[in-house]
Amino acid sequence: MNKNRLNALSQFARKQLARKKRFYMVNESTEVTIPMSLDQIKKFDSFLKKVGGDVNLLLSSDLEEARKQMPEYTKMTSKEIEELNVVLKIDDSILKSVDEFVRLGDTAKGWYSQMNEKILKAFGDSDGTLFLILLAIYSAGTPLEKNLTLAAQTFQGIMRDISDPKTKELFEQFLDTPKSDAFETIFRPPTKKEISKGKTGPQPRKVIKQDWHELATVRGLVRGNIGVQKNYGNLINILKMWKNNNYQFDRKFVVKELAKYHRESGDLAKGVPVSATKVFSFTLNLLDPTFVFESGWVPVTMDTWMAKIYYPNLDTKKRRAILSKPAGYALMARKTQELASQYGMKPNEFQAAVWVGILKKEKGEGYNATFENAIDSRLTKLKVKIQELKNMDNFLKQVIQIIGNAGIN
Repeated sequence: MNKNRLNALSQFARKQLARKKRFYMVNESTEVTIPMSLDQIKKFDSFLKKVGGDVNLLLSSDLEEARKQMPEYTKMTSKEIEELNVVLKIDDSILKSVDEFVRLGDTAKGWYSQMNEKILKAFGDSDGTLFLILLAIYSAGTPLEKNLTLAAQTFQGIMRDISDPKTKELFEQFLDTPKSDAFETIFRPPTKKEISKGKTGPQPRKVIKQDWHELATVRGLVRGNIGVQKNYGNLINILKMWKNNNYQFDRKFVVKELAKYHRESGDLAKGVPVSATKVFSFTLNLLDPTFVFESGWVPVTMDTWMAKIYYPNLDTKKRRAILSKPAGYALMARKTQELASQYGMKPNEFQAAVWVGILKKEKGEGYNATFENAIDSRLTKLKVKIQELKNMDNFLKQVIQIIGNAGIN
């Protein structure tokens, strides 16, 4: 190993150590790698200092290669994953509550196929594909009504911007703007006064280098969205993909392209347009409720509510920790697949049913557990005469336009 290579590796390792990544001690002559935890690295560093060595000269952090070496969880049963002792086991006692959730949410089991059919019928294959992806992008940690609102106003903003040559050019400039620059010119931290009024997310800047708020897309992205940083990367990735296809999406092509990033470990490959695993799975479920990977694995949407079904005694923080691990996500997804078979349902049907069921159990029958409820609630707040709309052709398209335009005008 030459001196330049050692220096480069040393600098890289220091940066990765600061980010608490998993490291691999390497010996280039034999290509042997030894996985080491952060605690082990610190102890090893202490030892090397005593003998005049430098731990950074011995470290590599090839995370992509590490992902490839993960167990193929998606090829295992839930029992086989549990036997690896890498994730907390699911207690069989949960089966009793599952019966109740299925009963409470049974009418929602066809939600994915119905939503897919309604959106594609309302907007066609290309625009419908884009809208379904927006629904998935804004779903993470977001109540249904807010999810629908953000997707609708961003969708309407996009359509308005690309329909005008002037804003279309600005829209394309925005897509090519580095995230750090975009955030600097669009957002500022909320003041104490704004926080006291419930405005906890990034606020529009009053003095900016480029007035991106000329774009309806940006207004749709920002208005009411306290998780802008969380959705921003996925949104830009998808819009770039859309633009590169001449602003046209072929649903089957998009599904096929996204599927390439799924690993048999359950993890996602580097460069995936939509992450993390929950949003990725939700996207596939919405775009094609019948989709199955070539390996036979069925994508299933797991979130903190699903985790609460399987781990009722854990708090939200611990459930999120399990969901964030490929083994944890795969275990719950596989359990969902297995239980679906027992109930004579497809995995996404079972997931939709128990998800709505636990929401009804926890929050009451009147909670907005479906997009139909969310639509009615949002239109009521906008003082729209719902019944008149329901008598119109293409009700759903009218609804999306009304809700979306209200967020960008």
